[in-house]
Amino acid sequence: MPIAVSVIVRASPGLRLAHGALCCCVLLSALACEGAAMQGVCVLLACLGWWRGRVRAIPCRLDISGVGVPRLTVYQHSGTPLRLLPGATLWPGLLVLRLGAADGRAQTLVLLPDSVAPADWRALALACRAASK
Repeated sequence: MPIAVSVIVRASPGLRLAHGALCCCVLLSALACEGAAMQGVCVLLACLGWWRGRVRAIPCRLDISGVGVPRLTVYQHSGTPLRLLPGATLWPGLLVLRLGAADGRAQTLVLLPDSVAPADWRALALACRAASK
């Protein structure tokens, strides 16, 4: 049964909050470390985690065609056909989509239920499951 869906994906407020809390915990762990070197490492890792782990802030459009080909569009640029790579996580409350382009580049898209409109979450999860088979 072909399933086609088109949704607007925004940055998840819950994921941003969890990321910020984790970085703050790593920063606070510097207080429990002995020695200036270990404290510096904790501060450095907290800053690096904040900088590298930021969630994509630009909304994008995720289209999954009736035959299961995902297409990710940012702004008005045409999206390139992608494929769902092995290792994608499809849980009821979390979708971690590993998307691969034809040129070999891969990107990871982390989706929580607050990333898309409430009515679109179930349709998106079903389309991703159908595309992964």
